[in-house]
Amino acid sequence: MSSYFKVAILGFCLLLLAGCFAEDYDVGVPTAHLEVNGLSIALPSSNVNWETASENVQKTEDNLEQFALMQEEITASPNQLVSVYFEENEQNGGDIFTDEEITITMEKDKKQTKLELTETNEFHMPLERGRYVLVVSFSSSAGNVEYIGNILIR
Repeated sequence: MSSYFKVAILGFCLLLLAGCFAEDYDVGVPTAHLEVNGLSIALPSSNVNWETASENVQKTEDNLEQFALMQEEITASPNQLVSVYFEENEQNGGDIFTDEEITITMEKDKKQTKLELTETNEFHMPLERGRYVLVVSFSSSAGNVEYIGNILIR
């Protein structure tokens, strides 16, 4: 009888272990945060085209400038070093995304400037003072997302 009990326990443990390997590794839409002046500010998403086996998110903003101006104003200094980071969507497993590509652009007076992003996801704000629309583009194998910021450089 004890050998049947041992086999049953072993079988149960194997089933439990197999369940761990069957986790859902789909990644939901990440959130983006801008670190500036000692604060971490969540950036809202504007254009989203994200598809995994368990999630399909499509969202489009027609006027990015108008959308940005509706957001909380973020103040920075000319040439200030800031950083951007992304967090996994914990509602959908919180897994790490792969093959991501990040680009940063700032737009002022209909002129768009691409900013250089370091390996540690830091970049410098423009030298010229004024109001800018920050666009952080995040692309991965699951799709792409644009995050928007209302930046005032003074």
